Amino acid sequence: MSTPLGNTAAGAPSPDPLDRTPDRGPTLAALHLRGLLATIATTNIALTLLWGAVQSIFLAVQVQAIDPAGAAGNLAIVVGIGSIGAMAGAPIAGVLSDRTRTRWGGRGPWMLAGAGGTVVLAVLLAFAHSIPLLTVYWFLMQVSTNFVLTPLSAHIPDRVPLPRRGLFSSTLGLCQLAGTVAGQAVGAAFASIIGIGYAVVAVVFLLATIVFVLVNRRSNVHEPKPAAMNVRTFLRTFWVNPVKHPNFAWTFLGRFLLFVGYFPLQAYTFYILQDYIGLEKNAVESVAQVGLAALLGTVVGTPLAGLLADKIRRIKPLVAAASGLLIVAFAAPMISPTLPGMLVYSFLGGVGLGSYLSVDYILITQVLPSADDVGKDLGVINITTTLPQTIGVAVASVIVTLFSTYAALFPVAMGFVLVGALMLFFIRGVR
Repeated sequence: MSTPLGNTAAGAPSPDPLDRTPDRGPTLAALHLRGLLATIATTNIALTLLWGAVQSIFLAVQVQAIDPAGAAGNLAIVVGIGSIGAMAGAPIAGVLSDRTRTRWGGRGPWMLAGAGGTVVLAVLLAFAHSIPLLTVYWFLMQVSTNFVLTPLSAHIPDRVPLPRRGLFSSTLGLCQLAGTVAGQAVGAAFASIIGIGYAVVAVVFLLATIVFVLVNRRSNVHEPKPAAMNVRTFLRTFWVNPVKHPNFAWTFLGRFLLFVGYFPLQAYTFYILQDYIGLEKNAVESVAQVGLAALLGTVVGTPLAGLLADKIRRIKPLVAAASGLLIVAFAAPMISPTLPGMLVYSFLGGVGLGSYLSVDYILITQVLPSADDVGKDLGVINITTTLPQTIGVAVASVIVTLFSTYAALFPVAMGFVLVGALMLFFIRGVR
């Protein structure tokens, strides 16, 4: 029978069924937790470095080289369809890793397969010279990388006791943003030699994944085998009943709305700097500066929010505060459409998003419906960071076309983040 996670409806903490080792025994030794923490950090940095370089720079440069006049619309197509691959791949990777039994555990084999496939797709992307090929290969890379991300994330509720999840969550958030920023810098450095750039980020990702699997391998061959996969089980991979699990549904919707607002600004950073800020040919170099400002903000916000979460044991106020800071950040380029204005936006956005990711993952682990389907449910929640790429970029493309300026993206982003933050009021039993 599935075991509910998180807090009781009345607000009193219930025993955390995930506060255990994989054999259901006592909490993991501190040494094992430190190894898990270190390898989660490096693998997340390597993954988001790849995403940051490819999505922020490589694809934008390739799309513009193929069709300069239609760059914004074509980038929306490539990124939007690619995110559908992530949306499908994340929950499938979760359910497969939940159900796999090997001497290396259920997560590791799928992570290795995903990383290996990513290297092959990086080579194909480097030599893609048409929008359809870029779209297909990026779609498949989103699938392959999510076969690493979802099993990787599942290790936290699998193995980390609840009182330590603030540290792990803040580390996860910091590394994700640090990797993205580093990816933008790497992407800018290899913008004129994209083939080598693809090879560098893909190999770093593969090596980090191999190290993670080696350090954290745990046999699960003696765990009960799940029932055979059928059509109904497969379709359930993409579904969590919102009526039976309202806290999960409200958390999903809040994250979804925030990323619908936030993601287009990241995807169009290169074009915003080019056209709205007016940097033109200097835009590539300025992407790295904007990324560095975000990294500095992240370094401030992420550990602070994680420490506060562990200290005050209140998550919802911290999530709300982080959302508010993002709204303030989005106002900066509207007030000052200059590079300094973008740097202020990026720094404050780094503080806000870093804080949000740091504490929001703690909230997620407390609203997961079942201890038996952690990977699958995390795959579903990961849709909140993938589906918004499709919807958000599509909406952004329409907005830019209607208003003929990238400035219109900022107030729209503010609205989505505000509505997303309001979803917190409907989450019960979590402080």
